[in-house]
Order: sequence, then structure tokens, then C-alpha cells
Amino acid sequence: MTKRLLTLCVLLAVAGAAFGARGDDATPKGHPSIAQIQKGGGCAPKDNTARILKSANPLDFAANWSGSNYVGTGWTFMPNRYVVTDLDGGIFLQGDLLSSRGSVVDKSVFILFNEWQCGA
Repeated sequence: MTKRLLTLCVLLAVAGAAFGARGDDATPKGHPSIAQIQKGGGCAPKDNTARILKSANPLDFAANWSGSNYVGTGWTFMPNRYVVTDLDGGIFLQGDLLSSRGSVVDKSVFILFNEWQCGA
């Protein structure tokens, strides 16, 4: 039984690593740095289908941001760090979501980089 449990743990660890996320301060190749994005005023959604996530997983919607709730194109996302996953196109930003009036709506949430316009 111990050997089976160990095998199961190893399999779960390998499967988790395949879709795991790593957060770092390194800027992915071809992307603006966090400092450049912040200096440029943050990120704006490309359209109202941009997702707000609670983790670096494109299906892990943050509370209040699934179903019929959408981010308006006048909202801003101010990132603090990149999070890169092993999935193709899995480049996320973690930071704070600001309303069109400038107040923080959600802290420490994630966005999928390619759904937002970020830059200097």
C-alpha cells in the first residue's frame, strides 16, 4: 500500500507540474516590463470578454467575475508581477483591478496577458 501511495503522489506531482505556474519578476521575452506597464498607466481590456481570475488558470474565475459580469473597457489593471505557466500562451499578470473611476475593486487578481492591452 505504501508503494501505491508513493506512486500516486509522484503521478499527481508530475501532472501538477505540467500545468503549474511559476511567478517571478522576469519579463517574458517580447513583453513590456512591469515598470513600463505601470509607468504607462497599467493595462486596459481589449474588449468586454477579458477575464478576471483568482489564479493563473484561465478557467479559475475570481468571485463576481463569471457568468454575466464583465469588465468594462474603461477599467484598468495595475500589475505587480508576471506569472508564466507551462500552457501555450500562459502568460498572466497578477495585480489590482481598478474601476473606471480609479478605485481598487479587486486586489491581487490575475489576468491573461493576451486579453489586455499593456504597455508604455
